[in-house]
Amino acid sequence: MKKFLIITAIIGCMPFLSQAQDNNILFSQYGFNGLTLNPAYAGSHELFSASILSRYQWLGFEGAPKDYALNLHGPGKNTKTGWGANMMYETIGIRSTFSLYANYAYRLMLGTGSLSMGLKAGFVSGNQEIDDLLSTDPAYNVNASNYFLPNFGIGVYYNTKQVFAGISVPLMLGYESNGDGSIGAYHDFSMYTYYLTAGVRLAPSDAWLVTPSMLARYQSSTGFVLDCTVNVLYRELFGVGFSYRTTKALIMMVNYRIGYQTTIGLAYDFGFSDINADNRNSIEIAIQVDLGFKVNRTNPIVF
Repeated sequence: MKKFLIITAIIGCMPFLSQAQDNNILFSQYGFNGLTLNPAYAGSHELFSASILSRYQWLGFEGAPKDYALNLHGPGKNTKTGWGANMMYETIGIRSTFSLYANYAYRLMLGTGSLSMGLKAGFVSGNQEIDDLLSTDPAYNVNASNYFLPNFGIGVYYNTKQVFAGISVPLMLGYESNGDGSIGAYHDFSMYTYYLTAGVRLAPSDAWLVTPSMLARYQSSTGFVLDCTVNVLYRELFGVGFSYRTTKALIMMVNYRIGYQTTIGLAYDFGFSDINADNRNSIEIAIQVDLGFKVNRTNPIVF
């Protein structure tokens, strides 16, 4: 119980006391979560696509982070546009946040692929639930304000049958505690978190598809975090993947397609940092449904 209170206090107060933007988005199966990371991804499947992800981090810790994401997107009637919406819900200790965004992408043909430019706009709301034990702590009373604030994002995404690459700033505003304990939004170019995705689709035979890819996250205050991933897909039905994250984690992934529309994915993070003696690693579950199958690309689930 004592350990829980200490961890909860640290995690719960950080977003309100810090002057930095808390804009990091962490999902190991980023192939299922392209719209959350980059609004230019909207409509890139050339069909309506819906995905749900849930991530349970630091298994074994009370109050550990839990993240849930829902993405909906598809091409507009004008094939040069893409539209989408995404929601996220996160809990860390006594703090919870909910966000909802609308996404728009405009696509241009470039060479053998398409170049998309995307925008997103929406809001984030957050609150803390303080019980009788914590209510006596002045730090919580000062920083316990609920908030409902806007945010925006931008991105660029290039996609062909063989390669894909994108760069984005999914959240352009940060949030900080004012002197009276209320939470306000602010903008600072130096505190942007940049996301870069890139990959190559290799087909050694008709039955196999190998996709090396990477996700790089950069913020000036924390530096680079890099996920290096290799996914192997057999007959567009069953896939396995392995990833290494530079914050000391190895990730194993599997996915299986049920029929023509539904794909289920599972990821397990094996952390080997100092905290791993207690955190019992992390797990993710993802489900993607694609509706409509006039598909002109090799694998609808690869980001």
